[in-house]
Parts: sequence; C-alpha cells; structure tokens
Amino acid sequence: MMAKFLFYDDKIINILLQDEKPSGGAAIQAYGWIRGLLAAGHEVYLMTEPVDRELIKKDCQDIKIIPDYNPSKGIRWIRWVYYRLPFIYGALKKHKPDYIYKGIPSWHSFLLGVICHILNIKFIQRVSNDFLIDDRFFLKYSKSHRLFQDFGFKLSDYILCQNDYQLKLIAKKFPDKTNLKISNPIILKSSTDLNSIGSRSYIAWLGLFQYQKNLKLLYQIASLMHNEQFVVAGKAIPKIDEETLYYLNELQELPNVKLIGFLTRQQVLPFLADAKFLLNTSHYEGFSNTFLEAMAVGTPILSSDLVNPDSIITKNNLGIVYKDAHDLHTQYCSLQADDYQIMSSNAYKHVFQNHDYRQLTQDLTNILNVN
Repeated sequence: MMAKFLFYDDKIINILLQDEKPSGGAAIQAYGWIRGLLAAGHEVYLMTEPVDRELIKKDCQDIKIIPDYNPSKGIRWIRWVYYRLPFIYGALKKHKPDYIYKGIPSWHSFLLGVICHILNIKFIQRVSNDFLIDDRFFLKYSKSHRLFQDFGFKLSDYILCQNDYQLKLIAKKFPDKTNLKISNPIILKSSTDLNSIGSRSYIAWLGLFQYQKNLKLLYQIASLMHNEQFVVAGKAIPKIDEETLYYLNELQELPNVKLIGFLTRQQVLPFLADAKFLLNTSHYEGFSNTFLEAMAVGTPILSSDLVNPDSIITKNNLGIVYKDAHDLHTQYCSLQADDYQIMSSNAYKHVFQNHDYRQLTQDLTNILNVN
C-alpha cells in the first residue's frame, strides 16, 4: 500500500532551488528520506514557504510543494492563534497526508502534533541533535520552550533517534512512545576509483559558521598544524555569535587556511574527495551528515571525543578521534600511509553498508507498516 508523506520543513526548499542556499543537516537527511520514498513509489509533499516552481531544479519537480503561511503576515504575538494555526490546519485537512515528518523538535512540534491528532494523521518526530534533548538545551532555549517541545514528543506517533545516546534519553522520558534508532540516509553513487592520500592536498572543514561548530577549536588546530593546508567551506548564519565571528576573522589571517564559501550539493563530494581528512570541531552533533558525505568518497574523519556517535569512528577505524588540538597533532603526525588507506577503505565500505537511502527508507516504511 502506497502512502502519502508530508515533510514540514522550511529549509529543505533551499536544497531544491536551482540557486541553492544553506540548508543544515536536518534538511539534508530529510531530503534523503524524500528521495527514498519517491523511489519506492510513495507520494511526497513538502510544506514550506511559497516558491515559484520555475526556480526549482528539474530533478526535484517530482516533489509536490504545499505553500505554508506567510511568516510576515498578521499581528505579532497573536498571529499564531488567528492566522498561522488555522492556515496549517486548513492545508493539512485539504491534502490529508498519512504521515507528517518534522525533522527538528521544537515548540512548534506541539502545535503540529495537536493538528495531527485532530485530523488522525500519524506524526513522525525526528531528533536532529543531541543538545535538543539534554540539559544543554537551556543554554539556548527557555523552560517553556522545552515544555511545549516535550508536549510535541508526547503527541507524536513515532520518535526517530539518530544514535544510542538520543534513544536512551528519549526512551527514559517517553517510555510509552514508539522510540526507534534509525541511521541518517544518504544518496550514494558507487565508485571504484577512490583518491589515494598522495592525490589529496588538504584537510577539509564543512559546515555553517555558528557556535555549535566551534570555530575556536578549528583555529587552534590550524594554528598548531601550520604545515597542513586547511580548506574551510561554509557560510555564517544570519545571527552569528561573537565568538564565532571573532575566530572566523582570525582564521582568515592564517596563511594555511583558505575559506571558499558556501558549496552546493553537487560541489560537496568533489570537495571532500580531494581532502586528506574531514575535520569536525563541533561542540555537539546528532549524527553529522558531513561524516556520510566524506565516507562516500573514502575520506576519513578527524573528530573530537565529543562527536563520535555510537563510537562509530573508533569501532570501525574510520579516522582519528582526538581530545584536543595537541592530541590530534600527535596522532596525525604518527599516522602511516598504510593506516590511512585502511581508514579510507573502511569509511567507504561502512557508508555503503549502513547508510544507503534506499535501504534505510525500506527500514523506515517497515517500521511504519507501509509497503
């Protein structure tokens, strides 16, 4: 039985546009689910800001767009009640999907959960980042925000986690819900010609410039490993914090650092294929999609012990896990060429065996009892 899925997300559209914009990891993994569901014959809708279909890529025209509310319309503070909620309710009642997928938990999840409950639509909530469900949440959001986010979890039919840490916390807090761990999907194209370390010329860093990504640590590592070339791809978020802005400026002064700006989806894999390693410096993640993109081209990963979901890097020898900049420098300098080639091969095999979007979409539909 084929099903109708609606993805409620305002960032996925950035991937679909001919003139791409930064989208974030939650949108990238949602796009993987969308592609998998379409390939399996399901009907897929995206509810997002209105956009001219002529601006959408030709290979994305099979995704049906439902216009969301105009965020600038209405009187502030009360527009949710008299405009936004009725708009969302009316759109979902009209199109009546079988499932709604929300990629990032927030207080909006509560509102969406209520509408789904009224309209008898199954609500799928994905946990996109570890910090959203532990005490680090309160460094950025209020207690009332957490309260309504938790109400959203309680109203969901399925809570999908990325790693064991998330699953443990969610299962403890919401034991009566259907809580599952399912890996991030990635659209893969197999290759038998992976670049050797001799043809790779730099250490890559990829992401949005924001506090989570810890540009301070990136600066410390690049300063210490001055004999290595670092190529940094990314773009600042609209409201960039002071620490990130400071170290972004400092990075621009280092002679071994090159900032190349935002990369489109088509540019990411070639960028990573020419890199010796992908460097991750984040304070926290859920499961970084950049890991999967790097592994897809046989590029091992350098990541701190704060970001090693389910210990996949250490368990599967996919790269180097470090404690700080000096520890990374020590381990990096002792690495042999043969060890590197093993890491590269392991990375490539691991992503194809565990993260192919078609297989994971099949796993997801099995969970939902949709064939």
